[in-house]
Amino acid sequence: MLDPKIFMNDEGIDADKYIIGLYMLQCETTDILKKVEAIALEQSTGTWVQLPEETDEIRNRCVAKVLGVYEVPQYEDALPAGTKERTFIFKIAFPADNINGQIPQILTALYGNISMSGKLKLLDITLPNSFVKKFKGPKFGIEGMRKLINVHGRPLMVAMFKPCIGMDPKSIGKMLFNLGMGGVDVIKDDELLADPCFCTVEARLEECLKACDKVYKETGRKVLYALNITDNFDVMFKKARDSVKAGANCLMVNVFTVSYSAMSVLAEDPAINVPILSHPDFAGALFGSPNYGLGSNLVLGKLNRLAGGDMVIYPSHLGKVPMVKERVIRIGQELTSPFYHIKRAWPGPSAGMYPGIVPQLIEDFGNDVIVGAGGGIHAHPMGLIAGAKAFHQAIEATNKKIPLRKAAEKHKELKIALEKWGTPETANNYSLTK
Repeated sequence: MLDPKIFMNDEGIDADKYIIGLYMLQCETTDILKKVEAIALEQSTGTWVQLPEETDEIRNRCVAKVLGVYEVPQYEDALPAGTKERTFIFKIAFPADNINGQIPQILTALYGNISMSGKLKLLDITLPNSFVKKFKGPKFGIEGMRKLINVHGRPLMVAMFKPCIGMDPKSIGKMLFNLGMGGVDVIKDDELLADPCFCTVEARLEECLKACDKVYKETGRKVLYALNITDNFDVMFKKARDSVKAGANCLMVNVFTVSYSAMSVLAEDPAINVPILSHPDFAGALFGSPNYGLGSNLVLGKLNRLAGGDMVIYPSHLGKVPMVKERVIRIGQELTSPFYHIKRAWPGPSAGMYPGIVPQLIEDFGNDVIVGAGGGIHAHPMGLIAGAKAFHQAIEATNKKIPLRKAAEKHKELKIALEKWGTPETANNYSLTK
């Protein structure tokens, strides 16, 4: 018999006391309700066998609740002959008190042991205000960063150093200056550039801050340098504090190699009073499969924002890393839609960007988006400054509703970029998808 303490509907729980997981399961089964009940028990009070210590009081207080089980397609009269593997969507509500305000335990409770139980994907998580109020989220967010660097009415322009690794600090500083003079707002380390002996965090921070100051003196524009401090926890936190004391105005973290919690500690530390850029490397290990792992909107969107990322870089359907358009846009919505008190974070669909994609990017996201580019700036035939200018020319033309080809008649930087890389319909850039 199914346990009536486990099966409920949405109206049967106090929504502010539960965290709800939405799942997709593909399996061969003749009793899906029993299977989902086992999942709810496995992830809350129970195990594979009834235990004497699992009292009614414990079950009433701590057991997860199954709120709905749906088959896709939803067969009503009979299963088609020969049906084997079936697809189900179901919701399970977990008492928030079981988890008590921490991201590691969200992942443990909602997808811990069951992550190894077959074709089961956690599509989304609904978090109550009672849980989210324990987090501060991004320190700056979209509005805060616009005010910080005085950028309004257009996307944020972000660039990264190329080649990814191998340059010395002085070369990095010179490159930052040229990018800044071209109009880039935030210049970040590549994720591969951490703390090598030939270009240490301390040495390149010194050179890059000099370059930021020089850009400001010559243009009046404040440029942020996102310093990659990714490292073992104790070292990373020390680097963060030391770097901010030394004048760092932005930090970058490879979130999925150090954890959401590591970024959250940085974001909630009053001494780390600078924006944080979240990089997505390794995230594909969590969301890449259509049948396993977590939904990309959850991995790159909701949890990233909850953990305090002010800027969130992730793949774009317009670039070199494969990703479905709807997933890319949905991540952006997760980062910018109302979320209790949590500030809006910058979506940064990136990787393989070039000026020709700007109209589509703004069509999909509006102006509250990062235009992020590496090779699309560095490989411009006229050089770095021209490469950055070409993007700004594309942004300005798009916001004035001028076709890029028309705008290029007056802007040689944009003209050459369009000749080299084209637009999404005619693009000839290299792709990791080929």
